[in-house]
Amino acid sequence: MRIKFLSVIVSFLLVSFAMSSCLGDDEPIEYSPNALLQAFALDTIHGVKYPFTIDQLSGRIYNQDSLPVGSDTIIDKILISITTTGFVTVRNAANTEDSIFNSEDSVNLVNTMEILPDGTPGKPFKFKIYAPDMMHTKEYSLSVRVHQQQPDSLNWGKGPIGTNFIPFTGKLKSIIFNNQILVYGANSTDVYYTSLSNGNIGTSERWSSNPINGLPSTDITSIVNFNNALYATVTGNPKVYRSNDGISWEEASEFGNNTVVLIAPIGDVLTGIKTFGNEDKFCTTADGIIWIEEGVVPQDFPRNNISVASFKNITGVPNIMVVGNIPEENKTANDTATVAWGYMIGQEWGPLTTNSSYTCPLLEDPSILHYGGALYIFGKDFKTFYRSDAGIVWKEVTSMFMFPQDQLIQVTDKEDNMQTEQIQGFRDKPADYSMVVDENNFIWIMRSGDGSPGAIATPGEVWRGKLNRLGFKRQ
Repeated sequence: MRIKFLSVIVSFLLVSFAMSSCLGDDEPIEYSPNALLQAFALDTIHGVKYPFTIDQLSGRIYNQDSLPVGSDTIIDKILISITTTGFVTVRNAANTEDSIFNSEDSVNLVNTMEILPDGTPGKPFKFKIYAPDMMHTKEYSLSVRVHQQQPDSLNWGKGPIGTNFIPFTGKLKSIIFNNQILVYGANSTDVYYTSLSNGNIGTSERWSSNPINGLPSTDITSIVNFNNALYATVTGNPKVYRSNDGISWEEASEFGNNTVVLIAPIGDVLTGIKTFGNEDKFCTTADGIIWIEEGVVPQDFPRNNISVASFKNITGVPNIMVVGNIPEENKTANDTATVAWGYMIGQEWGPLTTNSSYTCPLLEDPSILHYGGALYIFGKDFKTFYRSDAGIVWKEVTSMFMFPQDQLIQVTDKEDNMQTEQIQGFRDKPADYSMVVDENNFIWIMRSGDGSPGAIATPGEVWRGKLNRLGFKRQ
């Protein structure tokens, strides 16, 4: 496959001597001292050409974008293309011998992976560039980066990261505020919270609680973070309440006594629904005092269990999309789909409907999130996600971006004995819940048992999931 390095040196010197003899002593030739690698490339991986970075200062070569999962079965026999003015030698695996590199021979680069399939670190592929003058050399080391996880898979770990964190069942409402997740329950007088910066985040012993004071009810219908404070509405009460810590609340009297529900902040204003006379109207406010009316709220607009996704569209304009439950008195026989309502400043609220069959089915207590560049909706049945690029056409997700399900896996213990391990999930297990997404792209789902068929027996499960690619250090 390769010839010994010694023979290469001899051949090169013989050629140099012959050329010098032919040209005569009066015409000396100066060979280039350039020993730099000018270009490096691997053959295609799944039909894709992945670029490699050459760090001339350190002599390191690596791919910025990791190769797909499973590429180790391709790079175990792959062609390398190297461009240089000299010639190249490679060091053997035992680090004892050099041989000339032949670009027509395939090489095995599996051992150069940063992390090998068995979890151990790999060793770089080393080679040396010889300048034409045979005096100057430069060494390089190649490392190939390969993903060990499916980038588009939603990873929930091996089970809930918290259990029994809230000793009650029923409806939940949660929000992220001051680097904490705060969880409220309709059947509890306490607020439960944990720090997002905690090293053991989410585990049962890391949740704290405090009695809530100042709210007439803990059955919270809406809660928003606006102007560095929390604002909330509660069932059966037209007032708005404010808090600076999520524990102590006071009436925000400037909001008046005609608020139906708060929706979400967008830009520097807060959106909501207020009652004027006998009509509910969309409104916006910058201070809670002056409200700008923006049209009558249609009967089929959700007013219960509102879930909001805030994001910027492709032109950078802030948008919000809302799903939720339609009040019972406003439901009709034609309500067969979960419809997202969209809004941007300067535009009117509108339903994102379609005449096609690609609608999101009617879900109980739906939630919406803008995540990984797409929109997703799911309900309290936890059967599946529905995905959309623009909020109009929805398709059921059937692989990778899924809720975890119960499963048995085979693992090897320290004595190399095979053991069966139970992996817990919550797919197809209905429960009351609340959901938030933190700035590190973790999806948090707080679940409580409610006694309905299929509901979990132990209340207070906390699950945390993340799209694998959003956790990669190199995107």
